[in-house]
Amino acid sequence: MIKTLSRPALALALACPLVLAPPALAFDATGSDVADRFLEIVEAGNATVSGYDGVTQSGETVTISGLRSSIDEGSAKSRLTIRETTIAGGVLTDEGGLSAASLTMGGVNIENLDEDEDVTVSAESIVISDPVLASPAAVKASNGADAITPTYSRAELTNIVIDANDDGRVPVSRVVAVIDTMDGGLPTSGSISVEGIEITADTLDDEERKALSDLGYESLTLSFQMEADWKPDTGELAIDRLTLSGENAGTLNAALRINGLTREVLEQLDAAQDSPEQAMGLMQGLLVESVSLRIDNDSIVDRVLENQAKEAGATREVFVEQLTGALPFMLSMLNNAEFQAKVAGAATAFLKDPKSLSASAMPAAPVPFAQILGTAMMAPQSLPDILGVTITANQD
Repeated sequence: MIKTLSRPALALALACPLVLAPPALAFDATGSDVADRFLEIVEAGNATVSGYDGVTQSGETVTISGLRSSIDEGSAKSRLTIRETTIAGGVLTDEGGLSAASLTMGGVNIENLDEDEDVTVSAESIVISDPVLASPAAVKASNGADAITPTYSRAELTNIVIDANDDGRVPVSRVVAVIDTMDGGLPTSGSISVEGIEITADTLDDEERKALSDLGYESLTLSFQMEADWKPDTGELAIDRLTLSGENAGTLNAALRINGLTREVLEQLDAAQDSPEQAMGLMQGLLVESVSLRIDNDSIVDRVLENQAKEAGATREVFVEQLTGALPFMLSMLNNAEFQAKVAGAATAFLKDPKSLSASAMPAAPVPFAQILGTAMMAPQSLPDILGVTITANQD
């Protein structure tokens, strides 16, 4: 599969570069306080501004053309160029940062210079509404980690290309992120959508390329959407929409509601990133309120069944009969006769006429994550009853 840039480099390419402020700046003063502050912020992490072609100002709009910067993250080195950076309504903040009505970057290109990762990420344009960029001192103090992305109300990236040369090239037509509410520096409500993720044979390895071809695809275009709302004081997290869809394939919709993910728990989870056992211990205090999953078929299931039947040397109808006939035996390990019957009935209806398949968990009261884990290990047959799991097929 295609390689990716290092986390700091990719963040830099897909957001606003906020990077280190040494006492002696590498760039020449522009004559614009707004442009100078922006470039200081760019130099506030591990970057050096190597030059720019010019700076112009029209009213409250400042434009920096031909910005060039090198990024050094130890062993990870990259080169950033931005054809044109436009800051509209820029204001120096009391904290030493920079706010604006909008920040627009055209012709963004970031090239990974590591010998082992020959990857370039480019974007035709990045438009950020209401950005607030942290001060150079704050970025430097965080070592670029926490302040790498500015706060904003809306960010849109268009015509992104991740190019790993021999390992493939993935274009993405559009990414839109919207932040509706904030809690300090944390977004608490918003949405993200990614459109036009194009997967082609040259982005895959041999096995994956064969799988794509066997399903009758020359390419596959995917999209992703998510909407979430988090209440940090009470710990309620609602992901009301998480959708992955593919043209001429199908759509997967999921939703999740949990409780107990307070601001403090999130901070502890962040601090426990390098300790899976500690993180798992923290997660056991979370409460699961509901989970739902739905698959809407748009030929992908038909393609899979046809391909599997071909490999088995049977017609699709015979293969489906064999598969559904084996369901009772395969499901017997659940050791829950009533639930087995529900699953078998829904799966059989879906396999014979694949329109949609839905599963949901709606417990009568929120269930602790620790109880789910314990039940899964000690008495898995009772888990569907504890979670109130239902499975249906071909229902609107």
